[in-house]
Amino acid sequence: MNKNNYNTEELEARLLSRFDRENHFTVPEGYFEKLGGRVRDRIARKKRRKMLWRWAAAALLAGCVAGGGILFESKMNNQIAETEDTQYIEDALDYSMIDNMSIASYLTEAE
Repeated sequence: MNKNNYNTEELEARLLSRFDRENHFTVPEGYFEKLGGRVRDRIARKKRRKMLWRWAAAALLAGCVAGGGILFESKMNNQIAETEDTQYIEDALDYSMIDNMSIASYLTEAE
């Protein structure tokens, strides 16, 4: 019979005769007593890390909203200032009673 052609019963009998019925695996002293605490600590660390990521995402979102608001306000203030300047020039021209033809002729004479 070939060495590799054991049937299951022969293999099991050979293993039992070699190792007997002893458990040859050892566990460090107090391993199972400390296991629950280690698992709880790991879960608590994961929860803290998850909460930290949530706070970081919320802070990033708040920063983006605030930055967008500042840029929008700046753009609106520029548009308001430009509109006020245009309105001031139009009011000044109306007050001085200069019509468009007079302005056009003045600009063409200046060249």
